[in-house]
Amino acid sequence: MMREAFLEQLYRWLEPLVDWLLASSRMEWWAGVVERFHMADAIMLTAMLALGLAMGAVFVVACYATELGRQARFLTARDRASNARLTTSSRLPGMVSLVDSVNAELAASDAERVEALRSADEFSRGLSALSHDVRTPLTGARGYLQLAREEEDPARRGAQLAAADARLAAMAGLLDELFSYARAADPDTPFELGSVALRPLLEQVLLGHYPEFEGRGWEPALECEDVMVEADAEALARIVENLVVNALRHGSGTLSVTVRPTEKSRVLADFANPVAEPGSIDADRLFERFYQADASRATQGSGLGLSVAAELATAQGMELSARVADGTLTITLVMSTV
Repeated sequence: MMREAFLEQLYRWLEPLVDWLLASSRMEWWAGVVERFHMADAIMLTAMLALGLAMGAVFVVACYATELGRQARFLTARDRASNARLTTSSRLPGMVSLVDSVNAELAASDAERVEALRSADEFSRGLSALSHDVRTPLTGARGYLQLAREEEDPARRGAQLAAADARLAAMAGLLDELFSYARAADPDTPFELGSVALRPLLEQVLLGHYPEFEGRGWEPALECEDVMVEADAEALARIVENLVVNALRHGSGTLSVTVRPTEKSRVLADFANPVAEPGSIDADRLFERFYQADASRATQGSGLGLSVAAELATAQGMELSARVADGTLTITLVMSTV
């Protein structure tokens, strides 16, 4: 207000002089002086605005640096086994979203750690069970060999050696299952996917076990048209082998293999056979490693066969599922056609 009053009084004093100047030839010179005065004000205002923005930017950067430094120290000192999470009282743009994202990653990492611990514990228990399975035929084989060394009757010695050989073959099968599982679970295992004729592969595996089917009085049934699937031939043969062996070990009736096409260039192969005690089968756990070994010590096998099949199927982009209905166990393998 004082400035405006001063300017008003100054205007009254200078009004006659201004009138004279407006009528004089020096008017243009004074107009330049006034213009430069206004330009100086504009420059000053711009400089003050720029200084204010710079100070504000420095303040914001300092706030971000302080908050990020606090969070970095928290993450560095955080115990990985704890459930501690980041917190923030700052409302800086993007800070809340950043904290939420970091906490989501911490939660996912904790879940993976818990799952890894669970899997390690399960694998350890499974190895203990498998060591029992391996030790049993090995002990039996050593016993039969000891008897054979002391036996004088050639016929009895031959029978004892045959029994020892059978025990060693069983042990070799268990070790083979373990090595196959390790290969299937290895993410670096190379798979050479290509066109594989499905029917000849199924026939070859079934014929390989024909003496066992014949010994049980079973006649396996195969329904499959000529179809090409995308797979690693060796890995797919291993999957089918394990499914057939599972049917022979745990089935109570003949095996039927039915292949049928579906939409989206997919084909389903159903491996179905009756089982003696369908109520004792947990279809949701059937592909867990060592499931059978944990469930029953009286049955053959270590429980690795179906787990290996599931791992190999997943590695090739296939799907493996199981269901029990009307006393029949059906395992379905879903593959892509070429």
